[in-house]
Amino acid sequence: MAGRVPEDYLADCASGEVWIAEAGQTPVGFSHGVPGEVKRLFVAAGYTGIGAGAGLMQRALKDALTAGSGHVRIEATLNAVPFYRKWGFQKTGRGVFPGRDAGLPDIAVVILEKDF
Repeated sequence: MAGRVPEDYLADCASGEVWIAEAGQTPVGFSHGVPGEVKRLFVAAGYTGIGAGAGLMQRALKDALTAGSGHVRIEATLNAVPFYRKWGFQKTGRGVFPGRDAGLPDIAVVILEKDF
């Protein structure tokens, strides 16, 4: 998340593509679902375990299931796999997110899927 600021997400929030979780007036996480996929879900350190992730996941799944296919895919960082497994997602592969800025390494991901 280095180098990102809330303003980077204003247009996506205004269009209803990205949803923000707040604790008081502080943004603590966001999610983004598109038909068939949870594209992004993040909760800031220090705000896990308070329900923000669950609320964001419910919202992302609602958006991911709008096409009616009943199948959702997620490319998750390794530390997030236990969270998604609690939702019933199973590992189906591995991949990488390319480094976003020069000098940043690629990030290993696990591909998870679930039929609803």
